[in-house]
Amino acid sequence: MERNELKELLATISGKEMKRQLVEILLQGECVAEAMDIAANESGPEAFRAAWGLTGIYEEHRGLFLQCRDKFLTGFPGVKHHSARRQYGRIMLALLEHREYCPDPVEAKRLAETVCTWSIDAGARVSEKVWALSILKRLSGQVEWAEDLLQQIMAMNETDMSSGMKILMRRLHE
Repeated sequence: MERNELKELLATISGKEMKRQLVEILLQGECVAEAMDIAANESGPEAFRAAWGLTGIYEEHRGLFLQCRDKFLTGFPGVKHHSARRQYGRIMLALLEHREYCPDPVEAKRLAETVCTWSIDAGARVSEKVWALSILKRLSGQVEWAEDLLQQIMAMNETDMSSGMKILMRRLHE
């Protein structure tokens, strides 16, 4: 399936079964790579839908996702849509935890810079920050300045915190 065709199809999907439908579309259309292009380069709702479908592919068809892992990694820093960032962060943390991606020092630094930028973005929601800061914490053993910056970002968020942010802060302090 071509990128534009997939983009149009993504615009029509909604409802309770959206994730399952998105996974089916990506599998049937053999368009996981195209979905990664959309998630990383678009800023509208189709970016989230593509990323949500990719989360389902990662969870249910990991081998297929891992075939396109390098494309995911290349697109990661460019993700614009906040809800797509949340999904990409979720997948990235899982890749790191399962050792399906072991960044070298240069890649780890670049990834830490990306998630720091995401976490201080004025439009970032708590759910996006959860994944970004969790990735930063995960990288703190590899990136010299990551722990210090994590502490600074946490301090910046201590005032006027929502209950979701309070839970995140407690988790990051553990």
